[in-house]
Amino acid sequence: MKLYHIDRTGHMSTGTKVELIKNYYTDITDNEYFKDGLSSHGIRYYLNDSVNKDYQIDAIFEYERRLNFKDKLSRYQALFAFEKEGVIEFINSHSLEDNFYKIYEIETEQYEKHNMNLVRGWSHCMISKYAKLYWSDGEDLKKDRKPIYEYLVHLPVILGREVTLEEIKEMLPKEDTKE
Repeated sequence: MKLYHIDRTGHMSTGTKVELIKNYYTDITDNEYFKDGLSSHGIRYYLNDSVNKDYQIDAIFEYERRLNFKDKLSRYQALFAFEKEGVIEFINSHSLEDNFYKIYEIETEQYEKHNMNLVRGWSHCMISKYAKLYWSDGEDLKKDRKPIYEYLVHLPVILGREVTLEEIKEMLPKEDTKE
């Protein structure tokens, strides 16, 4: 399946092999949970970023996955990608400036599809509820919110050509490109 990764780090380029980072160091855990390695997202949110409120959301999502959805791919070990429509929705919903990101095509058959809108919550109770819905492919509690589907891509994967948002929009039927 052809998917699209939005690189907001500026560290990627066409041909980059994105793989799990196996030799990370922490003085607390010694790789006890992620023996196969972590993605760059995992390094940031699992090991480093304790001041960002999103780390709490990711931590609860990971514990829910470990408790009840062990067969699912950890968000800490995946590359995030979208179909064409999801690229447009993500960029618009996050008000990204086009000098802030690059978009790369990827080809993969190893992925999971989840509603990114469920990655939210304002209390541990609500985050836990949304996590269960996310991993079980349940319905959003807010029925009028259109899903934005993210794909958790199994690593390794090689980044294909860079594409622009305009190219993505041109690939879609005209009614799908409304902003």
